[in-house]
Amino acid sequence: MKDPADFPLPRNQTATLSLLLQTVARGGYTWHATQTAPEDRILAALAKLHEKHRILISTQARYARREAGLPVAYLVLGPEPRGGRWPMALLGTQRLAGEPMHRVSDPKHPLTWFAWRKEDWRPTYVLRFDQDRQRWTWYLEEAFYRELLEEALHWTQTGNWPHLVRHMKSLGSLPAFHGIWTQARDILRRVQQVWGDRHLRSPEGQWKEPPWRKVLEEWPRRPLPISVRIWREEPPRTVGEWLDMRSIKGG
Repeated sequence: MKDPADFPLPRNQTATLSLLLQTVARGGYTWHATQTAPEDRILAALAKLHEKHRILISTQARYARREAGLPVAYLVLGPEPRGGRWPMALLGTQRLAGEPMHRVSDPKHPLTWFAWRKEDWRPTYVLRFDQDRQRWTWYLEEAFYRELLEEALHWTQTGNWPHLVRHMKSLGSLPAFHGIWTQARDILRRVQQVWGDRHLRSPEGQWKEPPWRKVLEEWPRRPLPISVRIWREEPPRTVGEWLDMRSIKGG
């Protein structure tokens, strides 16, 4: 790959997280920096990063650089821009010159990925090493986890079942890597403790079928594996295709 327009796009947010997880856990990329780039300058941003860190080289060229003891860079783009910005993560086998990088293993500066929330790209997912399982996995960023838990408990304590059902449905749609899956189950456990026997009754009497049962049946029964399908099979498969499609829609 030599042209920034050929840079591949993950198919969705879960695929992006899987790609980052694999790059760290299996690829040996131990340094990271995250940022966003202007949507209308994404090709120039990719070209500049390639000039500095050779992000567009082939897999074989990366292997050769690593064998020679040179730093190897790997860039991951989010599946699409929002709000005029495109999220990206720059990873390195060594610290890359001129970049504000941190070790992935640094608990004070973990690799954190974005989600589009409250009209902005906000840190949402944190990559950490699970000491019990001896594996890397994704967790919800602590403030976001507390926000989800407090909202769930609020709807439960006030008996607002329609809002609780919608909230639990959104929890079930999160990228269910082991850490996130465990946190969602913890929120469910806390909610069930507050339900008491109210989860058996509607305001008018006995539930014929508790409204959240179907939602919980749709939750993933087990965590996602480290590898999921990452690349798109249909356009926009690359940054260039995405820009072309945006130009057609805009024109």
